[in-house]
Amino acid sequence: MDSLTQAVLGGAVGYCVAGKNAPRKAILYGATLGTLPDLDVLVQYSNDLASYSHHRGWSHSWLVHTVVAPLIAWLAEKADNTFNYTTWLLMIWLCFITHSGLDALTVYGTQLFWPFMPPPISIGSTFIIDPVYTVPLLLGVLFILFKPTLSFSHKTIKFGVIASSVYLIWGLTAQTLIQQRIVNALNEQNISYTKLKVIASPLNTLLWRVIVINNENYYETYSSVLDPKNHPIHFDKYKRHANLLTIEQSKDLKQLDWFTNGFYAMDQKESLVIAKDLRMGTEPYYFFSFKLAEVNGENMDLIKPSYMPRTRDSRLLEELWNRIWSP
Repeated sequence: MDSLTQAVLGGAVGYCVAGKNAPRKAILYGATLGTLPDLDVLVQYSNDLASYSHHRGWSHSWLVHTVVAPLIAWLAEKADNTFNYTTWLLMIWLCFITHSGLDALTVYGTQLFWPFMPPPISIGSTFIIDPVYTVPLLLGVLFILFKPTLSFSHKTIKFGVIASSVYLIWGLTAQTLIQQRIVNALNEQNISYTKLKVIASPLNTLLWRVIVINNENYYETYSSVLDPKNHPIHFDKYKRHANLLTIEQSKDLKQLDWFTNGFYAMDQKESLVIAKDLRMGTEPYYFFSFKLAEVNGENMDLIKPSYMPRTRDSRLLEELWNRIWSP
């Protein structure tokens, strides 16, 4: 999730653990702790693809959090004994694991079990920025910071924690309902597939983007929870071009295959061979595409992976907003 959301989530967690006696301090410490895992973006890697796939790695591991939390709690108590060691430990550990847990609900991919290396958790039930989730927590945090003695402030942050948690549950529920709808449509249309992903569209959990993978093609469609039950689902079909470059030929493509859990496609633009992450964006506007090879006559030369800036269409958000309400 975005930095603001992680900060207010951390602040709310800090309040829940230690806000009874020192609510403002609990909020401020929690907000700081809630942003620490994202400092891994400061680590420099060898290329753009490595930086992309290692983000939300070791710093987001629940195993690492569990190991380092006692040490950080010991140091924190030495620096500020407002809270005892147990309170510090619980606050630090919960701020860390809720940060990573929330990230795992987005589609980017979070390595909750690093150093073990299964594909990153990429649930996709929540978009990376969603004001419906963030605003209730933000209001509660602000009220405590500016009016910590008011009973209304404490009620507001408690409401924010409950409302935001219910919203996450709603997202998972809506995703499950849409996925079942999509599975039924695929079976009815005799479309075979090896992978299926249902992803919350920008800023909401009413409209869902669907990506379907088979060996040679991928399909894309959108489905809204407000669509009529009898609304037919049309899948747009695209070539995956997996033969342009294989994971046996390129360790970088193998890394992308692992990070996306297979949700990628290849493309060629002039002499450049490009791999694109199908999970983020929409056809043909993808957030993350990487140049991996260059064709020279009959030969193909692997190159240092580099990010390929995406084109933008300012009409896209308006079109998605309209699609929520009308099939």
